[in-house]
Amino acid sequence: MKSPPSDLVQPRRPRGRPKAEDLAGLEARLIQVGRELFFRDGYGATSMSEVARAARASKTTLYSRFPSKAALFRAIVAAQIESWDTGVHHTPIEGCDTLEEVLLVYGDILMRAAMTPEFIQLNRLLYSEAGRFPELAEIAEARVRRGTDYIAGQIRAFAARNGAPCRDPEAAAELFLMTLNGWASAVVLGGRSVGADARRAWLQHMVRSLLDGRSSW
Repeated sequence: MKSPPSDLVQPRRPRGRPKAEDLAGLEARLIQVGRELFFRDGYGATSMSEVARAARASKTTLYSRFPSKAALFRAIVAAQIESWDTGVHHTPIEGCDTLEEVLLVYGDILMRAAMTPEFIQLNRLLYSEAGRFPELAEIAEARVRRGTDYIAGQIRAFAARNGAPCRDPEAAAELFLMTLNGWASAVVLGGRSVGADARRAWLQHMVRSLLDGRSSW
């Protein structure tokens, strides 16, 4: 039986049901510990028992919050996505007057997130183990679908506002997101360091090229 690393071991909680005000902290701790174990050992090699032990929580407590390992991993992905647009990473999208502004703001959020160690680790885990665990493939697909749906919705809204119908908003959204993901993957795999100015310049060029070809959407 593997022992959790010392930096993952949490203080043991008093016995009894957690207080209502402690539940949010408990869930956050379980997500944090689960994320560290998944990233360190892989999805397949990490058991829910190990997560509970490392978090100093009972298996009953863990399963009451996350009924399966896939549910815990979904929560980890959701928390990671939320963290990429909060705090220092927050970029307000509301109030954008044009589709170009929306694509530039949303694209910058994604590109900055793609350079974080957490994003890189998460993608490595999904790419390496999704073939063996269908639930991971489903989680990865849901993550992509979330972004596609949002951008497609923005394209529809601005098309209606400007009286310029779009034949296939989903395809246009997929093109935008896949281009971003391809750029980020090339940067990460190449070990390159890209500054904010260079990143924004590339994004502006890409968005302008995409919008210039909107007649084919």
